[in-house]
Parts: sequence; C-alpha cells; structure tokens
Amino acid sequence: MHWREKELINVLEEGRSTTSDVVKKVHMCKVTALKYLEGLKTKGKVNCEIIGPSKVWFLQKNDISIVPRAKKVKVLIVDDDENVLTIIRESLGHEHFEIFEAENGKEALGMVFSYSPDILVMDIMMPHMDGYEVCKELKKHGHTKSIPIILLSAKSSVNDKLKAMDLDINDYMVKPFDPRELKARIKMVLNRSTFAEVNT
Repeated sequence: MHWREKELINVLEEGRSTTSDVVKKVHMCKVTALKYLEGLKTKGKVNCEIIGPSKVWFLQKNDISIVPRAKKVKVLIVDDDENVLTIIRESLGHEHFEIFEAENGKEALGMVFSYSPDILVMDIMMPHMDGYEVCKELKKHGHTKSIPIILLSAKSSVNDKLKAMDLDINDYMVKPFDPRELKARIKMVLNRSTFAEVNT
C-alpha cells in the first residue's frame, strides 16, 4: 500500500471526516488527497457520502455477505493530456478494469511500484520523464520488466516504432486512435502475455 494511502486510512480510523478535514491532517494537497481517496474507494477500502456541498469519507467495513467480485485488470494510463486520460478511462469502463492514472513518467514509475498494474498504456512525449525512459527503468527490475506496455504517440515514423521495439514494448499505437481498437489491443496483449507466462 502506498504511504499516502496509509496516511489517509490512519486519519479515517479516527472517524468520519470531510475532505477538508482530511486534508488538514495529511501531508498532501487537496487534489492529491482526493486522487488517493478515490483510489481507495475503488479498492473498497473507503467510501463517502455527499452531504450538502461536502464529501464525508469513512472506512469501508468488510461485509461477509457481499459476494467477492471477479478480479479486475489493473490498467495504468500515463499521459499528460487530460482529454486522452478521459477518453481511455471512459472507453474501458470500470466493470472489468481497475484504472489508475499518471500525468508524467516520474509519477508513473511510483504508481507501478505501488499498485503493480497488469498493463501500462503510456504516451511517449511527457514532462519530467518520457515514455522511453520509463520503459528503460522498468526493464531494469525483475518484478517490473515483464509488465506489458502499449505506447501511444503522435510520432508515426518507422524509426520511432523501431526505437520502441528495441525497448521490448508489446504494442505501439499512433495518435489519434480509436478507443475501441485500444481496448481490443489491451485484451490481445494481456492474452499474449498470459500465454507466454504459461509456456516459460
């Protein structure tokens, strides 16, 4: 569990709190706190109620009467364009996918080590650390080098595609792209990776 998640859970163990009250007690801004609270909500760790203009957060108590849900595929989407993040998030939906988002390569690395995604869908041209650098870093570590990666890029030259292939990425899509095709490619790459694991 990420240290920010632990900090938020520790605060909520003290009782129900509005977003503003939570932010006063943690070492993060409101936007970051909300991002991790929503992530914890997706994981079933916390929940919230809308009371007037405020969100009141509280720990989600385990209910043994709830039927366990099928395991969702964890997808980390990395892009500095909010529109692209929204398009991919909405096209995948949350029925079969658990979606995490990062806005640059540096943030993406931290989330990979925190959430262990099943697949990355990543832009190449980003601030702080580009997609190529993220790929190189992930390939250095035994527990991340086999994570499937689909690169998205406005770069369409053969040289760019060859550079990506040299980094052992699984697929390359040129922007603009059809979200339906991306979803199909995610499934195809995951099926291929599962087959490879079984036969190694």
